[in-house]
Amino acid sequence: MTADDAGTAPEAGSRPVPGLHARRRRPARLERWRAWRRSRPFWGGLLLILSGLELFAIPLSGDLIHGAIKLVIYIGIAGVFGVLIGALLVAAGLAIWLNQTHKTFYGVAGIVLGIVSFPASNLGGLFIGMLLAIVGGSIAFAWTPIQPAPDGMPGSATSSDAGEAALS
Repeated sequence: MTADDAGTAPEAGSRPVPGLHARRRRPARLERWRAWRRSRPFWGGLLLILSGLELFAIPLSGDLIHGAIKLVIYIGIAGVFGVLIGALLVAAGLAIWLNQTHKTFYGVAGIVLGIVSFPASNLGGLFIGMLLAIVGGSIAFAWTPIQPAPDGMPGSATSSDAGEAALS
């Protein structure tokens, strides 16, 4: 094949490309994923989940191999608060994804838990978990769905823009 016929149509006797139906299904799944993601404060919830996992993982990183009873003895009170705050942040992030009508409460709760993690849990998970929680809670709090404009008005939303949301 030369560079001249690289973009030409296949010849009349050529066979169909295998896997063509799989390529047609992928955009439909991708569009469903995009519609789901844009209908809720996805990035705020993701940042809250990541901050919770980070706060949860630091105290438990080396202590889980010692057994459940020794866990409290080794990690101390800061580690217990890290696990508790981390679990609450993961729960808040999942709740934002699953119940976006209460995003204001869970966003503010994520911000407060991020701030509380600073003195309670090893400087907020070495500042990373605290900052992720504050940014994720702020994004979730500020998220609002975009309302499509009525048809016929200037600047009306097209079908691809109708499902988009601010900060998604």
